[in-house]
Amino acid sequence: MDREELYEQFPRLSLADYPELSGYSWEACHQGSLGGGALFLASEMAQKMELEAGMRVLDLGCGYATSSMFLARHYGVTVIAADKYILPSTNWHRIQQAGLEDHVIPVKMDARNIFFPEGYFDAVFSMNAYLYFGTDDLFLSYLTKFLRPSGRNCIAGPCYAKELKPDTPKELLEDESFAYHSPGWWENHFSKSGLVRVLYCQEHPRGREFWLDMVRWILEDSQFRGETYPDFLLHDMVMLLSDRERFVTYFMLLAEKKP
Repeated sequence: MDREELYEQFPRLSLADYPELSGYSWEACHQGSLGGGALFLASEMAQKMELEAGMRVLDLGCGYATSSMFLARHYGVTVIAADKYILPSTNWHRIQQAGLEDHVIPVKMDARNIFFPEGYFDAVFSMNAYLYFGTDDLFLSYLTKFLRPSGRNCIAGPCYAKELKPDTPKELLEDESFAYHSPGWWENHFSKSGLVRVLYCQEHPRGREFWLDMVRWILEDSQFRGETYPDFLLHDMVMLLSDRERFVTYFMLLAEKKP
């Protein structure tokens, strides 16, 4: 399969479907993003959260702070861009280049060791990261302490349409498959805590498209324009081309802390 045939199998998301991203190129939407969805998904999450200027938002597992800068630029919020692995100095340089020094503060922080006062944040945002720390039954009760009453928590990321079964084809399994859950699982996971009201939890209608678009972005990335592709990319390509039932997808959840 040549490159053009690959591109047909892995189409780009259309900016025409995202008027809120007017002024962005497709490449700019992906720049610095880790995982699928990029600013397409981030913009939908932000709309669900009903953000207001001046709010304090924790972007948990922010990666290269692309989503943090988007939230600050478009909603006038102050964002704590927290990541365990990306150096704050790396993100600070990107933030300065964007002219958002007064609105985005990068920190190196483990999600299980939040060093801010309880009740400090108006909202928590976590895209493509929550599955790495949030499946623990005790984590939500810990995280919710840092939200003000009625504060909102919006998470989104890769998932399976249904819970894994022992006979799930191996082609559909990821390294993190044990942490991939169905939207129904996530809704129950949040609801059973008794600390939040789940306002929205659904498989994203463009879930498969986010995966295809992510592969397309990596295919077009200059470092992967050679004759061979890295193992992780080959795996995702085989997985998506094998997935006739649209089992591999994305979810979004919005919850509100009870008063």
